Order: sequence, then structure tokens, then C-alpha cells
Amino acid sequence: MPWSKLKNIILIILTAANLCLLALVAIPTLQSGRLLSRAREDAILLLQSKGVQVDAGAVPQSMDLPPQVVKRSLEGEERAAAALLGGPVTAEARGGEVYSYSNDKGSIQFHSDGTCSAQLEPGAVPLGEDRAAGCLALLKKMGVEGTILEEEGDTLLFRQTWEGWPLFTQQTALICQEGCLTAITAGRILAVNPQPDPARQAVTVATALIDLLNGVTALGDVCNRIDVIEPGYITTAALSGSAVLTPVWRVTTDTGVYQLDAVSGEVTRVS
Repeated sequence: MPWSKLKNIILIILTAANLCLLALVAIPTLQSGRLLSRAREDAILLLQSKGVQVDAGAVPQSMDLPPQVVKRSLEGEERAAAALLGGPVTAEARGGEVYSYSNDKGSIQFHSDGTCSAQLEPGAVPLGEDRAAGCLALLKKMGVEGTILEEEGDTLLFRQTWEGWPLFTQQTALICQEGCLTAITAGRILAVNPQPDPARQAVTVATALIDLLNGVTALGDVCNRIDVIEPGYITTAALSGSAVLTPVWRVTTDTGVYQLDAVSGEVTRVS
């Protein structure tokens, strides 16, 4: 048999084998996806049968936020400080895992739990005509992205996001005067990127819905309607100096706002 024909036969066999392997991987994945989707639909029907109105479109299709962990990086903090202060900074250890970074434009200090504060020289950090946009651009240079939640007087309340998801506990106040940033009051930001936490796993959407129903009931509340489910993260500090990012749902109902821990299933009142 000519080599060209033999080569074509070998290629066909290899292609068929690859297709078989792909099917072996894809079919269980598709079946698992269908089961999770069906479980989600059943959980929505369960809530409705318990008198809780919920639009299926308001319920996430999947649990997209994995648990994360952040290891403190002094190098990352120094880079963020240099970006804020517009040049090289001098680092100073102040004890108690507190580090301060400064130059002639001001100073910023970070604690091990992510708490930070800054004092800037008047006029040293101009923001441009739109102070909110200027603050966001400056924070982005520091490696921190987020949104301005509200503005009141000289104060802008900033909340950090990670890959577009809100970090509900990472908020800080930005003080702006005469078109310049003059201070960052005690708040929390993450100056380094989180990494997946293999030790923890989020529950499924169906389990989260049932945990929500049970948790609200355990609090002694009666919920008749779910309006909004907003996925995001909360941050807690670990004794090791790392921070733990836990996926949560912020759930707005007719009786208030609740927070569902998507790992433990715990439900707490937010307001």
C-alpha cells in the first residue's frame, strides 16, 4: 500500500480516537450540567410552593465564584504605594504587621487584614475635572478596581471589585479637596490578586436557594418575595496573614437584605 494512503488511514484512525475521547469527557459534563439545571429549577419551584415569589431570571444559572485566598505581599503593597504617591517610596515597619510607605507627596500604611489609610500633601495628587473618574483611574494604577458607591461632600465611598465582582467588605472613604485626593480614611482594599482556595468549595445554586429559605426562617423572618440576588465576596483575615475571600449572595427581599455564605450556607441579615 502506498505510504500516502497508509498515512491518511492513520490520520483517520487518530481523529476517530480523539473524537471518542472527547465524547467520553463531554457526555458526563453535559449530563452533570443538565442535573444541576434541573435541581435549580426544582429549588425555585420549592420556594414558590412555600409562598416565596421569585423570578427564575433573578436566580444565577450557576455558582461562578470559587472560594479564594490572598497571601499578603509587601512587594505588592509597595508597588501600590508608589503608584499612589507617584514615585519611589520609603518603607517602614511599624510593628504589629503594620507597614508604612512614604515620600514627599504623603504616606500610606497597610495592616495585615487589608486595612489601609493615607495622608497626602495638599495639591500633591490632582484628580482632574471629574474627581470620581480621577479616583478610579488612580486606584487602577495601584492595581485596585471598583466603583464609587456614593458621594457626600468631600467624601467618596469606594468599593473594590475583583474581575467585576463586588468585594462587599472592601470599602474605603476617599477624601477629595480642591480637585485633589488628600486622604484615604481607614478602610480595606486588596493590593494583590487572590488565588483559588482548593480547601473549600461553593455549594450548588439549588443548595444555596434551600439554605436561603431555611436561613431566613431560622432568623424568625418571613420572606414573601425575592427581588435581587447579587453574587460577590466577603473578606476575612486569617492569623497567617492571608485573607480569605468567601463567595456570598446579597439577596434583596420584601422584608430586607440578607447575606448567604455560599460555602457554609449561613444566612445573616444585612439590613
